[in-house]
Amino acid sequence: MRVSKLLCLLLFPCVAALADIPSDSAAFNIESGGFELPDTWQFGEVAGVYRTKSKHFIVLHRGAHSLLEFDSQRRFVREIGAGLFENPHGLRVDQQGNIWTTDTATHLVLKFTPSGEVAMVLGKRGAASAGWFDRDYNLVLFNQPQDVAVDADGYIYVVDKGNSRIVKLDENGLLVKIWGSQGSAPGEFNFPHSIVIDSEGKLYIADRENQRVQVFDSNGAYLSQWKEVGYPYVLMLDGQTLWMTDARTEEVRQYDLFGNLQLRYRGEPGRGAKQFGFVHGLYVDTDGLWVSHILNWKISHLQPVNVLPAPAM
Repeated sequence: MRVSKLLCLLLFPCVAALADIPSDSAAFNIESGGFELPDTWQFGEVAGVYRTKSKHFIVLHRGAHSLLEFDSQRRFVREIGAGLFENPHGLRVDQQGNIWTTDTATHLVLKFTPSGEVAMVLGKRGAASAGWFDRDYNLVLFNQPQDVAVDADGYIYVVDKGNSRIVKLDENGLLVKIWGSQGSAPGEFNFPHSIVIDSEGKLYIADRENQRVQVFDSNGAYLSQWKEVGYPYVLMLDGQTLWMTDARTEEVRQYDLFGNLQLRYRGEPGRGAKQFGFVHGLYVDTDGLWVSHILNWKISHLQPVNVLPAPAM
């Protein structure tokens, strides 16, 4: 396989011809993400990394300053939501530039405006429950929310791990629908962990301990499942391509939207500068792959190696 074809795969997945790519053929240069932090600051366990439309980076980690923004050159810009996090987990940026986070210790889902102000609080701090429905209160609570996604119509979907369910809310944060329960049958979950939504409104949910991805419509109707995909941790959608991390095998994988494996990269496990330590979050763009690590407290930048010009047709 020509490496130029791999570059095409990474940067233009919607048009690449993928069927003949061996799943273990990916070759990358790995380097430190090169993020410049203020003096005396450092990353803790890095749960997620994301990029905005302006190419700025948003980083969520389990350290003293949990939610940080960097410019396109990875220079520190600001801290967001100081003091609001205990065990941050999920990170997303919606089409309007709002930043969404989940925290498995506070049991909160937070929405920040692009300017960094808290715009919405979902759940109740420190209250792990399925809900509070008493004396005219009607409040949806969460138990270790893992991830959050927002669809094109503004509906919010929360991966509520401790309750083994998905919670759908409207744009104002009011309950629309709940589905799922503990188990392994279609529509059930065993440690739901991540969610993405494609251009048709289909939901892809990482059902981690069942080793599958389940697909639903926006109303929670079960559509299909991808089995034998390892342990899916964090999902990232890029056009017609779904990327996945697997912390058990220290792998990054790429699938088409039918669940066919297109590319696999297995990092060398360890604590060195170029090794993988419990890979978790990821973001894919024209600069390559950005992968966050829980145990190694860092972000790695992966780029395809030996890129050559495409051959003349």
